[in-house]
Amino acid sequence: MLSFIVCAAIFLPARPAWASIADDINGWLCGVLRDCCNWIFSQQANVLESIGYEGILGADFGSMLTTAGGTSMYDIVHAVWQVAILPIGCGVLSLVFTIKLIQISQRMDGSQSLPGVKEVVFLLVFFAVFLFLIQNSFELMQAIYEVVGLAIDRTIALFGTGGALDLGEVSIVTGDDDLPSLIAMLLVSLVSWLVVLVAYIVSLVVCWARALQLYIMASFSPIPLSLMALDDTRQIGVGYIKNFAAVCIAGLIILILLVSFPLILGGLVAVNPGTGTPIDSIANGLTYALQYLAMCVLLILSLVKSGTWARDIVSGF
Repeated sequence: MLSFIVCAAIFLPARPAWASIADDINGWLCGVLRDCCNWIFSQQANVLESIGYEGILGADFGSMLTTAGGTSMYDIVHAVWQVAILPIGCGVLSLVFTIKLIQISQRMDGSQSLPGVKEVVFLLVFFAVFLFLIQNSFELMQAIYEVVGLAIDRTIALFGTGGALDLGEVSIVTGDDDLPSLIAMLLVSLVSWLVVLVAYIVSLVVCWARALQLYIMASFSPIPLSLMALDDTRQIGVGYIKNFAAVCIAGLIILILLVSFPLILGGLVAVNPGTGTPIDSIANGLTYALQYLAMCVLLILSLVKSGTWARDIVSGF
């Protein structure tokens, strides 16, 4: 009987063994969560590096959008400008010329023949100048784009593109084996991952939409430029030129946002409560992650608002 009690006491598991198993499981779970969060944040950093300027913002006017085959978007809009829109613009200019000629004839009488002839000569010169502008309107819009493109090229030469800047691996996960904080960090990382993907898509869409808008506006340029010849409709043409310039300037704003964004991320500072307890490390990670998420949201909003900011800049001219 005594030997049975001794053997039972030997093989009876002690309570610290259960605690050790629980600690091992907790450490394993925390390690898996920590590695998962670090991997997600590192992949986000890689995506942010690839946002860059992607060659669209600094491309020539004829190659902003890639081609599939022998026909490009530039060829399409230029053909539409030449075949369909240019004759309409010339027709509008002829109508404006006729209206101004009628206005001159109504002011003429027998005693004012010389001043009337003078006005007619000025009108002919006026018509020739605007006809030249309309016939070269596509090249004129391209020249405006190239002026802003020069500023973009100089900015790239000064700071490089967004993708060329070094963005270190973002590891903001706490080193403590605190399971609730790591679960919260995983949720933040998943949400920020979604936001980073949205920022990547938005940046590409904004750049492509800008290129497409520039092509469409350039192809329809003869009509608003022809309306500039008449005093009553002159603001339509002026407003068109301002809007086209604003779309061009929006490319420079987008480039500035993409170049400066990694630098802004590198300047984020975690908030430390200073309690001297393990909660400090947890708070550091969570506050840094939330700031990281907020900056990604800010990038999306800034890219969307770049066109509005450019119009605000041009409206002050």
